[in-house]
Amino acid sequence: MTTIYNSAVRSFEAAADVLMSLQNLRTNLAAEAGRALDGRPKVLLDEGYNSLARDVGVCIPQDTRAEFARAEGDGGLEFRTSGLEWMTIEGQLPRDMAAATCYLDASVAFPMPAVADVFLREFKRDGSVVDSLHQEWTLGMDSASVCSLALDGPADDVTARRIIIHLRQPPHRFVIRTLALTVI
Repeated sequence: MTTIYNSAVRSFEAAADVLMSLQNLRTNLAAEAGRALDGRPKVLLDEGYNSLARDVGVCIPQDTRAEFARAEGDGGLEFRTSGLEWMTIEGQLPRDMAAATCYLDASVAFPMPAVADVFLREFKRDGSVVDSLHQEWTLGMDSASVCSLALDGPADDVTARRIIIHLRQPPHRFVIRTLALTVI
């Protein structure tokens, strides 16, 4: 005879198995970027694209400055900027990935709500770049949020793919506690 307890244990075990499978598909972009701080108090970002780790980079406009360090107390990354018009945080996708859904989850502390444009950028063999799937993502003042994008598989001439999180006029100072990309 099945008891409520046995049924609850089986449900919990099934949910735990799903969560463990999802953990293997998740890239913690904030943690990856934080590794650039190992042994350093802060990282200065150059104008243009900055590769912080194998799976994450940040891009800022020309003639601007930005830096990040570990945030005090809550373990996130604190960014300080010179009044940027925009900033991108970019997560690398596997090249050989079939059609899937990309989920982004973030916990950020901004002084006011911010809007990010999220899209897929594909780099082609001929040197061209194609952007697609633009979607707005509202990031709160001190809250968590989720965004999803349905992705097609790459064409044969695509050499690399990135999810771009394009922050419009990011604040001079903000904290990213978590930022992760999960492809299912």
